[in-house]
Amino acid sequence: MSSSTNHQNLLQLIRNRELNDHIRTKYTLKNNLNYKCISTLGLLGQFKGHRGYVYCLQWNESGSTLASASNDRQVILWDPFLQKIKTTIQTLHQDNILSVKFLPSCNDDIVVTGACDWSSHTYNVRTGKKLSSCICSQGQIKSLAIAKDSPSIYWCASEDGCISQHDMRMSHECPTDKSKTTLVTIYGNLEKNIEARCLDINQIRTEQLAVGASDQYVRLYDRRMIQSLSSFDVKYLSKHILVYDGNNAALNKFNNALQYFVPGHIHSDDNETIKPEKQNNYEITYLTFSPDGHELLVNYSGSYVYLYNLMNQEDNAFFNIPKVMKVARENGEGSSTDSIDDQVPVSHLTLPDKVVQLKSKANNLLDKEDYTAAIVLYNDAINIYECSELFSNRAEAYIKRQWHGDFYAALKDCVTALKLEPNNEKAHFWLAVSLFKLDKLKDSIMYLDQFLLKYPLYKTSEAYKCLYSDLLNAQSNNKNKVDGKILPESLATTSNILDDLPNILEIDKITFEKYFRNRAKDYHHRYCGHYNTYTDNKEANFFGSQNQFIVAGSDDGLFFVWDKNTENNLLMLKGDCAIVNCIQPHPSELLLATSGVDNKVKLWGPLPDVRLLRK
Repeated sequence: MSSSTNHQNLLQLIRNRELNDHIRTKYTLKNNLNYKCISTLGLLGQFKGHRGYVYCLQWNESGSTLASASNDRQVILWDPFLQKIKTTIQTLHQDNILSVKFLPSCNDDIVVTGACDWSSHTYNVRTGKKLSSCICSQGQIKSLAIAKDSPSIYWCASEDGCISQHDMRMSHECPTDKSKTTLVTIYGNLEKNIEARCLDINQIRTEQLAVGASDQYVRLYDRRMIQSLSSFDVKYLSKHILVYDGNNAALNKFNNALQYFVPGHIHSDDNETIKPEKQNNYEITYLTFSPDGHELLVNYSGSYVYLYNLMNQEDNAFFNIPKVMKVARENGEGSSTDSIDDQVPVSHLTLPDKVVQLKSKANNLLDKEDYTAAIVLYNDAINIYECSELFSNRAEAYIKRQWHGDFYAALKDCVTALKLEPNNEKAHFWLAVSLFKLDKLKDSIMYLDQFLLKYPLYKTSEAYKCLYSDLLNAQSNNKNKVDGKILPESLATTSNILDDLPNILEIDKITFEKYFRNRAKDYHHRYCGHYNTYTDNKEANFFGSQNQFIVAGSDDGLFFVWDKNTENNLLMLKGDCAIVNCIQPHPSELLLATSGVDNKVKLWGPLPDVRLLRK
């Protein structure tokens, strides 16, 4: 592309695209980047052809065709721009089709389907003829995945917990050859198979395979090294002894082959007693890699949408709380306290004018108890400039709002605030509050004692008195329940044990599941507001030319659009009479295809500005 292209206006770029398709990417960036386009999204058309619920949607690579499949056991291929049917495939499935994909490098002539009848099929689009089928699964085929550099190959996630690989060029007999197609079996905490719900291949690093199951843990495999995880099929690590030779070579083989990701507040700590009212069934309904391969987006049933950064992975916030050293308490009451080493404070920085304005407005909203509106403004300010005070103020707003996951989000903000400014008084106090709200009583008492040592004037404040009283009551209640023992113990203190390899290998019957759970990485962003409870195929996806937006369906018939970096909700649109399950962005244009629990496929895109038309 010539340098002169950079100076062309939008109309020139559109015209040049007609003459030279190489400028398509440049046009798309210029066309889609404008955030104003999001506010004009509206319904462009409804595609009618199915006789039942539309369970899955998939664009071909060029975006010229949209495939949909339904419980009417049909696959319909649509021309989205002419809004008409290209062709219909009457499949031989005996139950609902849950997933459909175009096989790569096949000129869009072959689609693969997975269904509730425990089978996957491939079909020739032009003839409608079935090319192959597999019935190896012992449960419903929940999801399919393909890799652009692997023609004729597809992967399945099935209800029996198996992730299988199928190559159309190789024949096998079902079910006697099942072991030849199974890559890995997913086990839960009780060493029993759990349901594999969804999977995706990283199209930039196609050796990476992400799996979501009927628990809260994302499992990220390196397909080249899955064979080294063959012991995953055996319950206990003790049956496969690893010899510690000083360089962790044997252990690194496993760590490189598999990684776990989970939001820190729904991580099950095997060393703690979890209160019954805190127990929830968190399950993953959908996951997808970002187009650049750097991020992984995950939608959780019973929770929100979370973004994991694969390049700069984040540890659990409990492990990042500032380190402390023992200091005797002044009056000797209760447990001994810890104090953070004195650190050189960060010099005062002048905030940009825009940040000052946003902070002032957010603080006013916080005082008025409009916590969500305050958080939105703090998000915008932090996106412009990160400073300690913004994080500690947002932590306060999270704690007072009390949405699911807010206490843990506050903890993350306090940790970040103290990293930026070790002497941030508010961050110290809200750290102790967030730990209390997360049932980390011992840690909360420890950091509250430390807070009072550093800032003794706060001892007479109502906030301090209230938290101290709550801690004493909670501590007393726990002592009564467990005969004097304070539960739960600090997660942070157990992390040191987990980092000590010799101690790990001495633990009797430690499972692979527990081993990798304890090393799970934390989320980077969280997107709130939608409901995800009633269906197990609720999607979330990246949207926009630079993946600057996040989209997801909801149980209230809406679909949501968030700003990826600020986490702020930008738009909500009514996509279905009841539930929006599928939401698939066009590969290059600012278009979205959605479906729900009716028989229609809807296409969304920017609508003309009525004000301009009136002129």
